[in-house]
Amino acid sequence: MWAGGNELDLIVRRGQQLRFVEVKEKRGPRYGEPHEAVTPEKQRRVGRAADTWLASHPELDGLSVGFDVVAVREGRLERLADAF
Repeated sequence: MWAGGNELDLIVRRGQQLRFVEVKEKRGPRYGEPHEAVTPEKQRRVGRAADTWLASHPELDGLSVGFDVVAVREGRLERLADAF
């Protein structure tokens, strides 16, 4: 999904929690850790997209909002809660 000119990988709600989730995959150790690809610039863009998306969904005001990263390694998922 695109919002504010930036991509949002996943938006997940569980109860009163709303999470914007960035998904990153690396294909082997020589490319580094997946979460390392979520640079400060990427965090800024995801934050801007989240702000734009939230502005268009006023019914979600009052939910607790956070940002997670899901790292994909060799088919396994690792969630980094409150990554930024």
